Amino acid sequence: MVIVEVINLKVEELIGMDFKCECGKRHSVEINSVKIGSNIIEQLPEFLKEFKNKKILIVQDVHTYDVAGKRVEETLNNDFLLKKYVFPQEHLLPDVYALGRVLIEIEDDTELILGVGSGVINDICRYVAYRAHVPYAIVCTAPSMDGYASVVSPLITDGFKESHKAAYAYGIYADIDIMKNAPMYLLCSGLGDVLGKYTALADWSITNLLTGEYYCKTIADMVQAAVDKCVAAAPRIPERNHEVVKNITDALVLSGITIGMSGSSRPASGSEHHIAHGWEIMFHTRNSEEKWVHGNFVGVGTVVMSMLFEALKDIDIESVMAKKSFRYYDMNKWRQNIESVFGKVAGNVINYKKDAIELNPDKRQENAEKIAANWKEILDIGHTIVPSSENVKKILQDSGCVWHPEELGIDKDLFIKTFIAAKDIRTRYGVVHLIDDLGLTEEIANLIADKLYKSSNI
Repeated sequence: MVIVEVINLKVEELIGMDFKCECGKRHSVEINSVKIGSNIIEQLPEFLKEFKNKKILIVQDVHTYDVAGKRVEETLNNDFLLKKYVFPQEHLLPDVYALGRVLIEIEDDTELILGVGSGVINDICRYVAYRAHVPYAIVCTAPSMDGYASVVSPLITDGFKESHKAAYAYGIYADIDIMKNAPMYLLCSGLGDVLGKYTALADWSITNLLTGEYYCKTIADMVQAAVDKCVAAAPRIPERNHEVVKNITDALVLSGITIGMSGSSRPASGSEHHIAHGWEIMFHTRNSEEKWVHGNFVGVGTVVMSMLFEALKDIDIESVMAKKSFRYYDMNKWRQNIESVFGKVAGNVINYKKDAIELNPDKRQENAEKIAANWKEILDIGHTIVPSSENVKKILQDSGCVWHPEELGIDKDLFIKTFIAAKDIRTRYGVVHLIDDLGLTEEIANLIADKLYKSSNI
């Protein structure tokens, strides 16, 4: 298959795709069907005909049951054996309780798990399906995140959110007439998750440059094309326009597909997700009833990380190398910051990250020298891929979406601490790890905080 053709294919046309790529890998998409449009729920019996007269477990929450679950049941009731479970929580989390609850509901003759919902429901169903060796499908209720077509599930265990291997969906069914009427913060969440691909792609390219980690330009170009299409339509989000919501949904599903194609979440998740996951863990630890969801945090994180890429341009790399402050790593200070941000789950974060920290001064010198040797190329990647922070901010503002950490309930002092901790949420390399390798994390955290919180920004 010609690479240019792949980049220009619609999401539905990628299903069943299998081709040898210029990157050296063979890419395939193991999803049975993706249907995005109008009157999708009414067509479910046809999409799921393989499971006719078989047991389907429908999983939903109190909100998605009202929005779509009732219609799903009515549509499938005649030709399928249905069992349903409705999570009663007002704010459902993808934690061990939720996973166990669904496992209890699965009966021996269950042939399919059918989720009705968005982020949390999808993550729960996908992981349980993977563990129980039962296929799952999802009826999407909001264009709020890129996980519908993913093969990983971010789950909360002992207060720490970490991605776990999971299953491709059998089918993804997105009725735009339902999706466009989702609460506005969920529409904004989808946009935020899409915008995060800018800094994710830059992180991926920089890591490939510095470490030789696998990189696929075809996948990167596919994601970039989807993001550009979504951004062009973003200002019309408040109108709840059918075409705009479909474009966002297309981009989100495509992003998930590229995760499966690449074998990791690299094309979809970078340093903007690191800081976003950190904020989510922090608020969860503090038992805060957040009105924001994952993609809202990612959107704000993208503004922050675009500011970080801008800050790289002002670094005098020769001066940094001459000072050699990067040779020593203060583990006590590192622990204290994590403990101040994450409280009772700080131990989990520390145990997760501690072995990945290079403490040998000579090894740290080598890492810094490699960055310095590739400095021009690193700056070129940021300049080419990442839009200005003002542009990212404007996209979110024009769409009526949250963009500033203060809107999330994060003051300046807390922002600095969480920015410093972003590198500790994932070991996967990104620009937050790059500045840490240069010994500049705290300095840049304060620099960005001063710009973000000067006078009144929101």
